[in-house]
Amino acid sequence: MKRIICATILAGTLISTGACGNNGGNEDTNATASIQNMTPPTGQVTDEETSTSGSADLGTLDEAKLTSFVVAFRTGYSELAEERDDESIKVIVLQSCDAIGAGADEQQVTEQVRTLAAHNGNEPTQAQAEQIYDLVTPACPS
Repeated sequence: MKRIICATILAGTLISTGACGNNGGNEDTNATASIQNMTPPTGQVTDEETSTSGSADLGTLDEAKLTSFVVAFRTGYSELAEERDDESIKVIVLQSCDAIGAGADEQQVTEQVRTLAAHNGNEPTQAQAEQIYDLVTPACPS
């Protein structure tokens, strides 16, 4: 089962990476520099805000891992992801990693995952919550 989960995360990462493309020219460098100099509109979450968790001991979360989790969650749990934005799915990881960093055990975090993953009257089964927990833990900083 963990191989399937890892394969799903890897596939999501490869798909999102492949969508960026590379023309082999300097356009990529110039575009990256332009994007880095842009200020996000008010009310939007920046990479810095997303990548930093609430716990000082936890460190920072990798945006690529968060994105991979979102892709795997949408792929594996479409009924829980329906009509849900990426940021609300990332909250599952952010709050779960905070709980793990604060010393919560797997059972406590799995129950929290079950609550956080519930959406529009759909709640994950215990088995699904455990699978989602297995997707969350690789996204947490070591």
